[in-house]
Amino acid sequence: MECELTQDTEDGSELDMSTEMNALWKRFRSLDVIGKRVLKSKVRELAFPSTSSICPPPEKVKTKGRVKKSKGMKPDGYDPYIDDIFDVAADGNCGFRAIALLLGFGEECWSLVRKRLDQEIVSHVTPYDRLFTGRIKEVRDLLMISGLGVQLMDKWLSIPDMGYVIATTYNIILVTFGLTFSMTFFPMKGFTFRITKNDRICCIGFVNGNHWVPLKMKDGFPMPDIAPGWKQYRTNEATSWAIAYTGRLQHWGYLLGRLSRITQNPPTELVDVMSLDEP
Repeated sequence: MECELTQDTEDGSELDMSTEMNALWKRFRSLDVIGKRVLKSKVRELAFPSTSSICPPPEKVKTKGRVKKSKGMKPDGYDPYIDDIFDVAADGNCGFRAIALLLGFGEECWSLVRKRLDQEIVSHVTPYDRLFTGRIKEVRDLLMISGLGVQLMDKWLSIPDMGYVIATTYNIILVTFGLTFSMTFFPMKGFTFRITKNDRICCIGFVNGNHWVPLKMKDGFPMPDIAPGWKQYRTNEATSWAIAYTGRLQHWGYLLGRLSRITQNPPTELVDVMSLDEP
């Protein structure tokens, strides 16, 4: 065995990595900034196996002590159902930072979320082109960035477009809250038999008219109306998601109806419009 190994490697060709390294550098130079970051993280894992990669391994988001708690940034009207609220860097990537954090990757992995969402669209061009009514290039352009710094408004996470892709890519339920809009996004495909503890519900809030923040909602919170595009373009089996969460969707409708009645007929005394004690 020793003799055979010596013969195979006498000229060093078996151990020469010049071709591979040149190809790797060529590949690296051809990638966009997000692709470069992904490739670098993979190479780093090989070169420094005893150290962590650029992004920490997935883990559950801790609600105490891990991320900064936001002050005075709660979306109006949902206070009774918000258990906690956190902040992420406000650099134009905040929406993707919030998603990365809620998925357990850590907010610094926001660029990888952008990359993964674009891969999802490219892998299913036809259904997404129908969903976005021919705007697929516009949606993809939002995900493409030229640097890892501050992003302009045209690169911000947009709803509802990104909501469909996020929910489907990560097979989660995404719920967005805002002063003028709130939506629930189920995966566009796949099915569920019933509500389970394994269902991943990620909630984000749009505050101050320019910033996304991760939210930790109380168990069983009312879920806003389903995003309109989901109803029209989801697969037949995906309908099971809406059926499983019918009660919480109806709860939201009840709250909106009650709020509307109180607004039209103001009481003489203060009333908690989010309370369910009265019919």
